[in-house]
Amino acid sequence: MSIIHRHLLFTFFRNLAFTMVGALILFTLIDLLDHIGSLVDNDATAWQIGRYYTFKAVWIIDTVLPIAMLMATLFTVGTMARYLELTALFAAGWSLMRVTRPLILLSMAMCVFSLAWREYILPEANVRRNQVWEVEIHGNPDRIRPTQHIALTGRDGRLYYARKFDPNTGILNGLKILSHEGAIITERVDAARAEWDGNHWTLIDGTRRVFDGEKETTVVFERLTATDLQVDPKSFYRERIRQEDMNIRQLREHIDLIRYSGGDPTSAMVDVQFNFAFPLVNLIVVMMGILLASGPRKTTVASGFGFTLLVSFVYYLFMNFGRALGHNGTLPPVPAAWAGNVVYAMAFVVMFVRARR
Repeated sequence: MSIIHRHLLFTFFRNLAFTMVGALILFTLIDLLDHIGSLVDNDATAWQIGRYYTFKAVWIIDTVLPIAMLMATLFTVGTMARYLELTALFAAGWSLMRVTRPLILLSMAMCVFSLAWREYILPEANVRRNQVWEVEIHGNPDRIRPTQHIALTGRDGRLYYARKFDPNTGILNGLKILSHEGAIITERVDAARAEWDGNHWTLIDGTRRVFDGEKETTVVFERLTATDLQVDPKSFYRERIRQEDMNIRQLREHIDLIRYSGGDPTSAMVDVQFNFAFPLVNLIVVMMGILLASGPRKTTVASGFGFTLLVSFVYYLFMNFGRALGHNGTLPPVPAAWAGNVVYAMAFVVMFVRARR
């Protein structure tokens, strides 16, 4: 690696670090001031507050990383342009793409990093943050991993409800199972107790009712081995994650469950595409920042900061507006999730054609 590229990367990482640290402090202070009353009223401890904002920082990093990438690019390349370093390199036969090649490669790596961050780290952090806020600070019931009044849809399409579940023994109390075809209930099973032996459920003290039009058949049982039930204890004790906090794998499982139950999975399909589309903005904004900062108009701190805010605001507006249109079915999932990236990619092409390279 040449000394020019080492200098470029050093300056970029320094600007990126300053931007990320500043964003973490700013977002944390704003959120703290917004929730200080609630924290004081609920006697939140320093440990709880610290853990809450530690998990919150994971979300902040995911949100502001593209903003930080753009700002670091503007300040890095803009500084080189302002002190005529770019002009000297152009005179020596270097092209703009050759000078900034490390930034382009780094932005590609950041796309992969952002995708992995959203897939493996962000969902877990969001769950823990919500748990600290709702359960530990506010004292609400734990709805992340409930043990009472649990309802779920199995992969077989059946609807399950348990009044109580003991995760240590795998025993269900007050179990109800509904089979349906569309909106019509075809079978209902009620059991006072259900036990898991490692392979299947044994239902105890219950009734099985089968509905065939106007006809109803009822069977009372003391013990019934239900080998056809396609759920296990993990399904009842699985973390209940909000759709907006799910990663791609969880969303795909969620889509399958919705389809099995006869629902419309469009909103979840939009979120899958959104999770693929969002990380790519790191590459797009770096490319745009390179072209803008290398132009004849010098990039100052004020202009760079203002342009970053403008680009970030418009991008998030496009992405969230398209996502909302996808959720309500106005747009198909792919156009809804990728609208912001497409618009910004087109803007980059226009800037690239007009830029000095």
